[in-house]
Amino acid sequence: MKKILLEYANIIGYTITGLIFGLSFFLLFINFYHSQELSYVADVSEYNTINKDTVSQKIATIRANLSVYNQANYSGNLNIYGLNTAQIKLEECLKIIESPEMMAYFEKKEIQLKDSYNFAVDFKNKILNDCLVMQVKSMFNTDTVSKLPNFDIIKPYVELSLNNLLSSSAYVQADLENADHYFFNTNGNRTNFFDLVNDSYSNIMNDYQDSLDLLVEISAWFKSIVIGG
Repeated sequence: MKKILLEYANIIGYTITGLIFGLSFFLLFINFYHSQELSYVADVSEYNTINKDTVSQKIATIRANLSVYNQANYSGNLNIYGLNTAQIKLEECLKIIESPEMMAYFEKKEIQLKDSYNFAVDFKNKILNDCLVMQVKSMFNTDTVSKLPNFDIIKPYVELSLNNLLSSSAYVQADLENADHYFFNTNGNRTNFFDLVNDSYSNIMNDYQDSLDLLVEISAWFKSIVIGG
């Protein structure tokens, strides 16, 4: 009797061992296919060249708009502390936008999923947080800037645009983070994954361009009040 029970115990043990081995092999198998997807490379050389030219034009426009004011020879009636604050804050944004970390994305010829994700994170941390939130949003919360002409018109526009950008970038980043899942490498899944790499990168680039459009509008407001005041 004892011998029979021992044989049954051995059979159960071998069965459990076989199941564990089979599950391990299955996970290794699908991870291998998933790693193939993570190594997918997309060509963005032409796309980045076009975007870099557009960004350069917008930066030049912002800088030209800011150059109309110089405290040393300003003879208008506007609050110079408000003008100084606005000019300095926008110039700080330009430094962030033109930082080597951000401009490096325009030099990429090819991208993988990690590049799309890194772009999303850097855009959020540097452009949204360091520039638009820390510089622009804080600028419109100062007493001196609030005394400048058309403040009540430009501020709601800035707040709405910033909220839209924050929501858009958060959605793209979450989508990329959810990409690390396990499935068989079917044609449909592979197509969706390839689209994710390209679409996420282009979505963040569009948000990047929209951020610059916002800064162009703010600098145009700044230019108009300096010339008019």
